[in-house]
Amino acid sequence: MCASLRSAQIQEGDAKNKNVVIVDDLVQTGGTLFECGKALLEAGASSVSAYCAHAVFPKSSYTRFDAGGDRHVFEKFWVSNSIPTITNVLPTAGGVFEVLDIYDELVIKDLDYFS
Repeated sequence: MCASLRSAQIQEGDAKNKNVVIVDDLVQTGGTLFECGKALLEAGASSVSAYCAHAVFPKSSYTRFDAGGDRHVFEKFWVSNSIPTITNVLPTAGGVFEVLDIYDELVIKDLDYFS
């Protein structure tokens, strides 16, 4: 059985001394995000953070991104609460993860729109 290999390269721009946020629609095991974060740090980024709308994280793969994990490259890792079975167990106290509540934004704005 062969593991899936991922790699990332910066195609345009200069990350040196920049605070970078990677935005993605969803994260599962996070291999691609990790490689992107690692490449940005190697290119001299001051910090790298990530935002993903949907955090899937099968088999508790989020633990690899928290402090002490082998994929701990992100200063902050923001996710929405679109999958509460995962976001309700993320270690947010003093850690890398922060869960952003999208329900009030979506529900209230949609209700106002239809009023």
